[in-house]
Amino acid sequence: MSEEKKVSDGDWAADISYRDQPLSETAISEMKDREEWNIKNPANEVTIVKNLRDTELVPREYRNTKARFMKLTGERRLQPHLSELPPLGKSTNHRHTTEAVIYIIKGSGYSNIGYEDEPLQKVEWEEGDLFGIPLWAWHQHINTSETETVRYLAVQDTFMVKALGLHQIERHPQQ
Repeated sequence: MSEEKKVSDGDWAADISYRDQPLSETAISEMKDREEWNIKNPANEVTIVKNLRDTELVPREYRNTKARFMKLTGERRLQPHLSELPPLGKSTNHRHTTEAVIYIIKGSGYSNIGYEDEPLQKVEWEEGDLFGIPLWAWHQHINTSETETVRYLAVQDTFMVKALGLHQIERHPQQ
């Protein structure tokens, strides 16, 4: 049985209920972890983000990364966030009901991307590259460097999907 939660951080998009129940039978919902993290680390509302390379990030343990979410002034649909993977680090394998575009600020590695019962596509990337994560595709980001961190900017249609009541994030069952 699903459990509905109400989250409010003063943002119109957050003042809605979310369902802490995975959409598939075998996956694990990541919504509770995400919302708890968001309450402790609210998005910075800004007009401009200066120097993405030096913006301070905070640990996001449930995803094995560091991150900082932002809300650009006046934006009602898209939510950018910065994430960082340590040397040889891997994000959790997950999927979400938002589409994402990722820009690599520094570092190199690859992402495994794919749908259920389909072979994974290995997308290799390095500083300056841009790629997309399709809606509801499983994906995991891997830093291949033994010494350097990877930092990337992800922009997702989170606010719009949340407003429609369709926001969900699942962790792969084999995590």
